[in-house]
Amino acid sequence: DGAPVTDWAGRRGPSVLRFLLSRRGHGCSRDELLAEFWPEVSPAAARNRLQVAVSGLRRTLQEVTNLQVIEYADGGYRINPELLVDVDVERFNQALSAARVAERAGAADRTLAAYRDAIERYGGDFASDAPYEQWALLPRESLRITYIDALDRSSRIQLRLGRLDDCIASGLRMLAVDPCREDAHRLLMRCYASQGRVYQALRQYDFCCRMLQATLETGPASQTTKLYLAIRAGSVPSPP
Repeated sequence: DGAPVTDWAGRRGPSVLRFLLSRRGHGCSRDELLAEFWPEVSPAAARNRLQVAVSGLRRTLQEVTNLQVIEYADGGYRINPELLVDVDVERFNQALSAARVAERAGAADRTLAAYRDAIERYGGDFASDAPYEQWALLPRESLRITYIDALDRSSRIQLRLGRLDDCIASGLRMLAVDPCREDAHRLLMRCYASQGRVYQALRQYDFCCRMLQATLETGPASQTTKLYLAIRAGSVPSPP
């Protein structure tokens, strides 16, 4: 109901809450939680730690609501199914689904609007405040890849429609996540050259070369260099 939690009781409580929220149906078995968060201790000690974490979580949530948020039922913990739960990851995926439906229908403006909605919902890496929790690694990387793909698909439509400023913004966002993504560098080179900003297009190539060498110890792909030479010669080839 709009009341934020500003101070969590304990470190594990928020992790347990996020783990529950990430599961379909917003719940999981006690054994799954024990195996995930306390695999290195005895079962009795792990159960005690889970109880402490859930107790702290409940105390924290009771400060902002009288409703019972965390329930224990059928051998597991879950978010109270009577609650309306709004999860950013779910909203992100819903926006992506809408974008793909619109894209298959050939509705460019509707597609871009849905992709824009998804992109704006991506607030950064999943569980960035818990970088060492093993369970979060796969969804973190999957969401990051999905986010970049949304930017990539948006940029292709924007380039086709001649919306170069929007296309540049998409390319820069891609590189902010993966500075070695060559197709994003080529995208920016095309946009800059099409806007008459040839010097900036050539500088983008230099930046691409430096990033690839510093990060991967390799040079650019032949098509990147080919695009660079074409722009330097005064032409901008059509995108493949």
